[in-house]
Amino acid sequence: MLPKMNGYKVARLLKFDESYKHISIIMLTAKTQEKDIKTGEETGADEYVTKPFDMDMLVALVKKYLGV
Repeated sequence: MLPKMNGYKVARLLKFDESYKHISIIMLTAKTQEKDIKTGEETGADEYVTKPFDMDMLVALVKKYLGV
């Protein structure tokens, strides 16, 4: 629900650009339907987290991808 461009498009731009494809993407969204999750995976999201979410789980995911 970003202005001008949605998160799927941002993910696709990052994952298919040689300069940025190494960046991990954790999508945090209110979109919970199976088709939305599939679109998130197809566009390059490494994780797809839906609201409401568990903050400890989200922090653990961020640490996982930061290698902390």
